[in-house]
Amino acid sequence: MIIKSMSRKSRSFSQLYHYMKKGSSLNSEYDFFTQNIYARRDRDIVAEFSANAQKVKARKNGNYLYHEIISITKSSQLTLEQEKQRLFDIVQRYVQQRCKYNLVTGYLHDEKSNNVHFHLMISSNEIDSPKNQRLTKYEFDRVKKETERYVIETYPELEQDILISATREQRKQKQSNKAGEVKRKGGRLEKKEKITQTLRDIFAQSRTMNELFTHLSTHGIEMYNRGNTIGFITLADSKKYRLKTLGLEEEFQQVEALSCQSAHKQSEKPKPTASSKQKYDTAPTQNDEVERRKAEINRQRGNKNGNKQNDNDFER
Repeated sequence: MIIKSMSRKSRSFSQLYHYMKKGSSLNSEYDFFTQNIYARRDRDIVAEFSANAQKVKARKNGNYLYHEIISITKSSQLTLEQEKQRLFDIVQRYVQQRCKYNLVTGYLHDEKSNNVHFHLMISSNEIDSPKNQRLTKYEFDRVKKETERYVIETYPELEQDILISATREQRKQKQSNKAGEVKRKGGRLEKKEKITQTLRDIFAQSRTMNELFTHLSTHGIEMYNRGNTIGFITLADSKKYRLKTLGLEEEFQQVEALSCQSAHKQSEKPKPTASSKQKYDTAPTQNDEVERRKAEINRQRGNKNGNKQNDNDFER
């Protein structure tokens, strides 16, 4: 199961509503969903969202609505109608936990061959509230994990993989299994899997951050920081990959640790004292001896030329 949320900073209620409705087959009682909405005609539903948004005090970069998608993969054990019924129940439970007092409407889409999914339009504020509802990242993750847990325990016949609540090791194992399957079929690894393997190899070869940046540059990759988020960009197609998403945090931290150790060792090397430096600087070298001999020869030549000049003067 996948849960995706996208915020909108414009009052595009009508556009999103008609997009959701246009993509629905509308041949089942489970294709349409509403919460805290009294209207039934399309324009009246949009008007309710617009009127409720007017209660929010306008602010720069403020959100007016959320477009969210809940998707489940199709099961080999159920009919399409049975899948719709279960997804409708999942949506009801999710909305109750995520935004119990917000306006919500949505439509089910079943045009994909491998999944069915619900598009939801959610008001940014609760009913008549002058403030936007705010869920922290932790609170939103908790809602998604609880929803996934409900699906796994209540509807095992849906045959959903554990994705949202998966541990780091489970994600790595899933990536490894998927790569093995692609290889057995004679295909190529997907881009994400290829960049993951490339970065894993680079981390293994790097002992300092300078070495890391050199290897990244060789492979046409750049590293970026956004707050506490570390990611990588493939310069060929400008695709971004987060370190956490790739599951390579431990490998990267190992490079950082090695780099710190190397820097610490460099700082512990004994520095030359002033006396030793002076001794080194004043010690005679082969070049010094050559210069001394040249000076002596020039001095002798000067004396010889001076004596010759004196003899000439005497003869005159």
